[in-house]
Amino acid sequence: MSKTVFILGAGASRDSGAPLMNDFLDRARRLYANGECGERFREDFERVTGAISDLQKIHSKSELDIYNIEEIFSSFEMAKLINKFPGDCIRKREDIDLLVKSLKKVIYITLDRSTPLIIKKNGLSPPSGSYGKFVELIKIIMQKELKVPTVITFNYDLAVDYALFKHGFPINYCFTSSEKSQVKEINLIKLHGSLNWFEGKSRKNIIPYKIERKKMLISNYHTSHSEEKYYFNIFDKITANKIVYKGHNYNIIPEPFIIPPTWDKSIYNQELARVWSQAALDLSIAENIYVIGYSLPVTDSFFKYLFALGSEGVKIIERFWIFNPDEKNVKPRFEKFIGTGIKDRFRFKATTFSASVDCLRKIYEKYDDPNFDYKEILNRY
Repeated sequence: MSKTVFILGAGASRDSGAPLMNDFLDRARRLYANGECGERFREDFERVTGAISDLQKIHSKSELDIYNIEEIFSSFEMAKLINKFPGDCIRKREDIDLLVKSLKKVIYITLDRSTPLIIKKNGLSPPSGSYGKFVELIKIIMQKELKVPTVITFNYDLAVDYALFKHGFPINYCFTSSEKSQVKEINLIKLHGSLNWFEGKSRKNIIPYKIERKKMLISNYHTSHSEEKYYFNIFDKITANKIVYKGHNYNIIPEPFIIPPTWDKSIYNQELARVWSQAALDLSIAENIYVIGYSLPVTDSFFKYLFALGSEGVKIIERFWIFNPDEKNVKPRFEKFIGTGIKDRFRFKATTFSASVDCLRKIYEKYDDPNFDYKEILNRY
C-alpha cells in the first residue's frame, strides 16, 4: 500500500503543453483555424463552436462562462439530461447527444495536439515538460519508503501515462479490485477519465487502449520546423471500433471516456465506482499527500467529499502540502477545506510543477538524515 499520494491538477500538465480550463477553447480554435484538427474532426469543431455561440443567448438571465471548458462541458451534459438547448439548431435529443460526442472529440484532439511526444535518437520521449523528472522523483521515493506512490490526477491527457511507461512502470488504472499488482506497478487514478479510455458497448465497463501497444509506438509523427513530434492519434489505431484488452476483443463506443470536471458525477458511478473507491482507499492510508497544480475550484464539491470520506483512516497524515503558483486564490480555498487535524501539517508553496518536483527531490534525497530540516529547502523554492 502507498505511503505517499500525489494529486495532480491541470497545472501539472500545463508544463507539458496542455491548456488550462480557461484557455482551452482558445487553443482549440487556433488548432481549427490552422487546419491542425484534421478533416476527420472538422465537423465536430464546427458543431461545438456553433453551440457555444448559441449559449450566449442565455447571458441576460444567467451567468455562464462560455470561455471555460469546464462550464461548457457541464452545460452540454445538463442539456442532454433535460433534453433542452438554447437556439434553433439543436432541438432533438439525438442532436444533443451528437454535440456531447463532438465536444469529447474536440477535447481529445486539442490535448493530443498540445502534448505530443518528442522524437529523439533513442526513441520517443515524454512530452516536453517535467513529467520525466516527476517519475524520477517517484523512483527516489520508492527507494526511501520501499513502497510505490499513488498518483491521482484530474487530467485527461496521456503525458503522465507515457512518462511512467517510458520509465518502466506498469500502470494500474484500478478498474477492478482484483487486478494483481506487479513489481513497481503504480496506481494511476484518473478521476475524470482519460483520452485512451473507451466504454464497452455490451456492458458498462471501461476499456483502455494501452499506450505501450506496438501500434502506439510506430513512426507516425509530424515534423514542425526542426522539431519532430509524435501524436498518439488513438482513433487512427483502432480498427472497426474494437480493442483487445487482457486477451479479449471488446466492441467499444468510439469516443474517449471523459466526464465533466464539475456538476454531478453520480451518473457515471457504474463505470467509475472502482476507480473512485481506490482513490478513497489510497487516501485513507496515506501519510504524505502532495497536491500539485490543482486549484480546488469551488464548483468541485465531488473532490471535497471524496477527500473527506477517503482520508478517514488510522494513518496520521504527516504532510499535506500544496504547490500552486496562484497563492492569492488557491491558498484560502485549501485553508478552508482542510480539517483541524491536519492544519499543523499543511504547507502551501506558490510555485510551479517543475519547481515543486525539484523541491521534493531535494527533500527526499535527505530522507535518511536525522538532522535534516525540510523547511530550509521548502523555503528556497
